[in-house]
Amino acid sequence: MEEGSTFNKDEEELGLYLNSFLEDRKVFPIPRKKCCGTSRSLYCTECCKLLVEKQEWPTSIQSGRLELPFDLDIILDDRRNSATGFHALVLCNESQSVKEECQKVRLFDIEREDTLPNYEDEENTFILFPSSDSIPITAVAHSIKRLVVMDCKWTKSSSKNLPQLQNLKKVHLINAPESFFWRWHNAGKGMISTIEAIYFASLEVAKSNNQLHEDNTENLIDIMWLFGIQRSATAISAMRDGKPSPFSKDGKTLQRELRKTEKGSEKHLRDIAMGKKLKENVRQNKESR
Repeated sequence: MEEGSTFNKDEEELGLYLNSFLEDRKVFPIPRKKCCGTSRSLYCTECCKLLVEKQEWPTSIQSGRLELPFDLDIILDDRRNSATGFHALVLCNESQSVKEECQKVRLFDIEREDTLPNYEDEENTFILFPSSDSIPITAVAHSIKRLVVMDCKWTKSSSKNLPQLQNLKKVHLINAPESFFWRWHNAGKGMISTIEAIYFASLEVAKSNNQLHEDNTENLIDIMWLFGIQRSATAISAMRDGKPSPFSKDGKTLQRELRKTEKGSEKHLRDIAMGKKLKENVRQNKESR
């Protein structure tokens, strides 16, 4: 089998899975719940608890069958509410708790100054990061015991320079598919969300280890469950406003046009003020700890 030869099929299956949320209106309407001192939807970014009623969970999570083929470390360098890596953390934790097994997904928040592990002696730990010195994940899939991913904006990759990550071997996906994400970017082709990258990396490693059979494929795709709900919610909201779905080509073009900022314009000045306010909030939070 050639590298990347099944990506079209995998991409098609994921597209059908995600579109089913639009067709069935799964888990809609989404009720908000109070957790960790505030009202939240779907899951809590503090305690990482799934807030959807258990009877609505996919069977794979209710039965504890959703499991990644490797341990996963998420290096978070983004806002918690925007980071799709949280989906893997929340869903895998809930699935593992059914079997009362140890957590295999860990989160390290750069903004909160979490201490990163020392990966120096971990030969079977790799970081998923495309670069000139990265190798196809298929070349070492059989050796991957722990995968490190960075959850950050497409245009922000400074966290790759963290000293704890410098000696990790880098891997990349072959023929990364078009993203199903609803957020736009100008970073070029092949840029997908963190949870999509985790899903496709999981497929490659499971195939290499002969762990991918029909039942396991159905279980593994549920790592995209929260993504599917959120994606569908953005489409429904756009339809109500008479706008194209934000994950469509027209929708992303519209978002780019709306967010164009001319230097010195009123929007530019508002953005600067908002940026200063956010930085001040971060500074105050650090001082209060």
